[in-house]
Amino acid sequence: MKNEVFKNKKKNFIWNTIGITAQAFTSLFFLIIINRINGITEAGIFSYTFSIACLFYIIALYYNRTFQVADVENTYSNNEYISNRLITSGITLLLLTLFILMNKFDIYKIVILIFLMCYKILEAISDCFHAFIQKKEELYFVGKSLFWKSILGIVGFGIVDYLTKNIMLAITVLLLVNIIGLFLEIKKYKTLYECAFVFQFDKKMILLKKTMPLFFFSFLSIYLCNCQKYVMEYFMDEQFQTILGIIIMPATMLSLCGQYLISPYLNELSIEYHNKTINVFKNRLYKINITFLVLGIFIFLVAFFLGIPILNIVYSITLNEYKSAFLWIILGAIFYALSTMISSSLTIMKRNKEQLFIFIISSIFSTNISIILIKNYGIKGASYSYVCTMLVHFILLYILLKKYLKNKNSREVNK
Repeated sequence: MKNEVFKNKKKNFIWNTIGITAQAFTSLFFLIIINRINGITEAGIFSYTFSIACLFYIIALYYNRTFQVADVENTYSNNEYISNRLITSGITLLLLTLFILMNKFDIYKIVILIFLMCYKILEAISDCFHAFIQKKEELYFVGKSLFWKSILGIVGFGIVDYLTKNIMLAITVLLLVNIIGLFLEIKKYKTLYECAFVFQFDKKMILLKKTMPLFFFSFLSIYLCNCQKYVMEYFMDEQFQTILGIIIMPATMLSLCGQYLISPYLNELSIEYHNKTINVFKNRLYKINITFLVLGIFIFLVAFFLGIPILNIVYSITLNEYKSAFLWIILGAIFYALSTMISSSLTIMKRNKEQLFIFIISSIFSTNISIILIKNYGIKGASYSYVCTMLVHFILLYILLKKYLKNKNSREVNK
């Protein structure tokens, strides 16, 4: 029995890692394809619109998979979770329309942004079903789904863009792949739960209100990752968006390493905290963070010696003068990945309002320092802003985690 449980956990971990890694690398390959086929200017437009779509994606997602999986007491029904995801997806499209009207983008940029937003909304709906499947200890299915959607999406995108030189047609392939993937995920969901979906509107506000702090700091976390891109749009040309997008892409991959390291352990961490086995909870979290820190140091060394030469070859562009900026961003990504794992732990501990306060502080700090540094130092200023933001953010979250773990231990001892 123990051997079967171990094999299942191993399979879940391996496929989850493969799936999330493949998904994380999709934007990397999209940028490579567009830069080589369509040119540096269109790559800059894609990089900016994709970062905007990722920000609005959080509105569609509203609460992340951590909250849904951590609901071990089933406070909310499956129908409530699915209904809320459909509602927030509709709201996202309305808010995106307002954003487009306010910024007065040209038609080309508007269409690309809308297509990418539809692509991200499909991902948000899929995430809801991924949580249900994960709660049944079949995370490997989620990993496989993410992997195949990513691979087929990249290949299809590349072929269509090569043949047509049209980014919008290439994104249409992504929509088709994700629609098919979502259909298969819903089919899997029905086999696991054996229940039909019924739209529920009655508890919409209860769930939205409960998860509002989680939504805000998830929204702000994406803002923190892309703040420099948003600020740069007002100070520099599209070509520099491409350069920043290229040197920040490996950092994005590194940041997501923290996500796939902690995701397979969300169930265990939630149960351990719920059962008040705090020392076990702390030890598991400590080991996960130390594992990532070692990985992060190794990746930084690889980036120092091989990072820029590899990017030069992959993107067919000379980036030698941006080596220092690239390394600062990698360092910042290590801090952010550690912050992501701490944030997931605090979510399990239901410390969402406290996290929101920290995310607001970090976002205000990031916006102001980005404006100052990018305006004066360009891309190098963006890298300085990135590492400073992530360091401040990590320190604040670490202090919060230490505080509540200490308080929790004190209460257990007193009992």
